[in-house]
Formats: sequence, C-alpha cells, structure tokens
Amino acid sequence: MAIRYINPADLFRQMEMDMMRQSDPSIGTVFFQPCVDIFETEEALVVKMEMAGVKPSRLQIELSADDRSLTVSGERGETSEEHLGRVRCHHLEIFYGMFQREISLPASILFDRDKITATYKDGFLTVLMPKKHQCAVEKRTIAISTDDTE
Repeated sequence: MAIRYINPADLFRQMEMDMMRQSDPSIGTVFFQPCVDIFETEEALVVKMEMAGVKPSRLQIELSADDRSLTVSGERGETSEEHLGRVRCHHLEIFYGMFQREISLPASILFDRDKITATYKDGFLTVLMPKKHQCAVEKRTIAISTDDTE
C-alpha cells in the first residue's frame, strides 16, 4: 500500500476556490498546486514536479530576475467526453484546471542561467538548474591614494 502525503493547505485552498467560484465565477483561476521535490546534486539544483495529465505545450516556466524563485504554471484539462455517462461521483481527488506553483530557491546557490533545461517524461517535469562555479576569491590589498595638496 502506497502512502501519499496530502498537504492540508492544498485541500483548504481548493475548498476556498470552490466556494469563491460558486459565489462569483469570475473569481479564482488557480485551482491547485502540483507536488514538487527539490534536491541538490554536486552539479545542479533539481526541481521535479508531478504533472500527470498536463500537456507540455500547456506549461510555462519562469525564473525570477534575481534567481530566487521559479514559477511553473499551466493547465490540466479535462475533456467533456470524460463526463459522459457519469451518474454520480463517489471519490474525486484529481484536480483539473489552471495551476501555478512558485518555488523559493536557495539563496546560497548561484545558477548558470544559460544552461537551465526542462524535460517532461512519464508525467514528471524536471528542471535542471546547473550551478555556476566561481573561482575562489583571494584576499586583495587595496592601495590608498592621498591628496598631497594640504
């Protein structure tokens, strides 16, 4: 039996969005946040997101100008054919619609922005963010100039 972690905040957010949509359909377009794993290797930071049922063409990935946050947004669509023949629903856990996930990135890592890649395979989006290697900073003595006009 597999154990699945469910974030209670996601459930409350979903209930809140459902209530807001019922009272005002123009409110609320973000329905859920996909699960994410973030881990570091020697060479890169890896962001892996669960994206089953999302077409890669419906995804957008943005890195902030200061390299401190990664935003993944998109939409998981449900066709009207999937609703045909339903008499009643007994259990629904799969969220459909638009989503957005803003991921805070570690401030201690500098990224090589030009080498960041994203791949989609088997329902997972993997963003590989290579680390920028910097040379060791050496101590430097700075000369002081004086104004000898006094």
